[in-house]
Amino acid sequence: MLVLTGVCGYGFLCTHQTVGIDDTPFLYYFEEGLNAIVGRWVLYLLNKVLHFAQFGPFMMDLVGVMLLMCAALVWTVLFFSVFGRKIPDWGYLFFACFFVANPLHAEVFTYYLHNGAGLGFLCCGISLCLFREGLKSAESMNSGESLFPLARPFLFFVASPLLLFVAIGCYESFMVVWIVGFLLLVLSLRYSGEKINVLLTSVKGVFAVVVAFLLRTVMIPGVIWLFGLQDMRDEAVRRSMGEMVSWAFDAAKRQEFIMAIKRTYVMYGAFGYAYLPIAVFVLAIAVMLVTCVVFFFRKKDVFCPFLTGAALFCCFLLVFIEGKVTLYRAAQFLPIVCAYGVLLVGFWFENHRSPFKKLSGITGGAAIIVLSVLLCRQCLDLNQWFYIDDLKYQDAKRTMNEIGYELQKDFDTTKPVIFTGTYKIPKSLIEKAYVPYGSETFYKIKRLTDPVDAHLLEKFYRQEYGVWVAQTPSLSVLDWARYAFDTDEELVRFFAMHGISIQPLLDTKEYEKAEIYSLDLPSFPERGSIVDRGDYIIVHF
Repeated sequence: MLVLTGVCGYGFLCTHQTVGIDDTPFLYYFEEGLNAIVGRWVLYLLNKVLHFAQFGPFMMDLVGVMLLMCAALVWTVLFFSVFGRKIPDWGYLFFACFFVANPLHAEVFTYYLHNGAGLGFLCCGISLCLFREGLKSAESMNSGESLFPLARPFLFFVASPLLLFVAIGCYESFMVVWIVGFLLLVLSLRYSGEKINVLLTSVKGVFAVVVAFLLRTVMIPGVIWLFGLQDMRDEAVRRSMGEMVSWAFDAAKRQEFIMAIKRTYVMYGAFGYAYLPIAVFVLAIAVMLVTCVVFFFRKKDVFCPFLTGAALFCCFLLVFIEGKVTLYRAAQFLPIVCAYGVLLVGFWFENHRSPFKKLSGITGGAAIIVLSVLLCRQCLDLNQWFYIDDLKYQDAKRTMNEIGYELQKDFDTTKPVIFTGTYKIPKSLIEKAYVPYGSETFYKIKRLTDPVDAHLLEKFYRQEYGVWVAQTPSLSVLDWARYAFDTDEELVRFFAMHGISIQPLLDTKEYEKAEIYSLDLPSFPERGSIVDRGDYIIVHF
């Protein structure tokens, strides 16, 4: 069933090559070293051995999905080691499938190498499994049954932080994934009735995080020095921790932070009416809250609500660190929380059986049917976003071919080309990424946002398209590539990848002049949208 889930959710992605945002500069990231500069050193070092920077989308997409499936199995093993048979087999099965099929993965998997998402999830899961084994070995040592007394310090102080260190070397947001996973692990131990010192365990978890951060602090400059990447330091946008938390000491930035909190409420709450992964996330939170409240009143365990609240708070830790809303592509915590909510459903049915066996069988069967339908919906939604990505790619190629034809027909293509204006994807292709103004769903969302701020939903209005709900699926490679790295060099590279040779203008001083000049130009493909300015050619979108 897990394989079928992977095929249904990602089959279209693997079999339909697209070149999208961040796909053209892969050599810049993985060969020249920009990834290492920003702290994502794992893929940079792997490329030194595997040379996957030679664009190979089918193979890399397939490997990425397989890594994600392996990660789902590892996380399943982690929670099985806690709950055992207190959760039925179907609970673990749906946990793994919901983890893999979460539609929010579409926000990441359209990028080449997917920001190392599958590898990051896998390393986080293995790290927590090692941490769990460390806790068990500590119990063995206390009871005098340990055969390997060095296992405890090794797992706690070396292996677990080391795997976490590798995970955050894929993408920084996996630190949040590990912290949330750690808190869910401790919470699960309380639910399972296993005796555990929460405070002492938390100290050990903090130690693992600190060690991983220290290793990262040493690793990044080490890789830069070893491969001679010092000249690229200015190419990356890097902020110190002091700069990121400066919002706390500046009145204007505090206002921006308050707005970020409001935006987070909209994106990860109100948008549940329109965006399936957020709807499942809200349902999972509801299941977690009900479970912790019931457990608190039944077992008088004060740690359960505390751990539940801490896990949900840490999901949005980056908001408080950076002072800005977490984009969906960096919300790797969401598939974990959604899958955990499903796991708790299995926990409920196994541990709150009706005395009437037939009734228990009916309710359990009903739960399986509901979860199956929801899983099918997720696979369809995931497949839909990959299909939309392919439609956008076909539209970009069509536009590119038209521009190439016009340039080669009427202009001197040895001259550099500047692209100005804003390319708008046809509304019919990306309408599912938006909520239409005045629709029923629009007013449902508005009823949730207006009590917080009457103008809050307006922050997500996008001209004639509607309310911006899904992020990555609505973006265009043509518009992004115009100024991705200060010039339109990436857009020229996109043309070159498809057999159309034009020259970029690398002198950034001319771009402002070109923008001003092109304000009155018609938009491509109208006549007069391509103009020869002598030293360069303007193509105005």
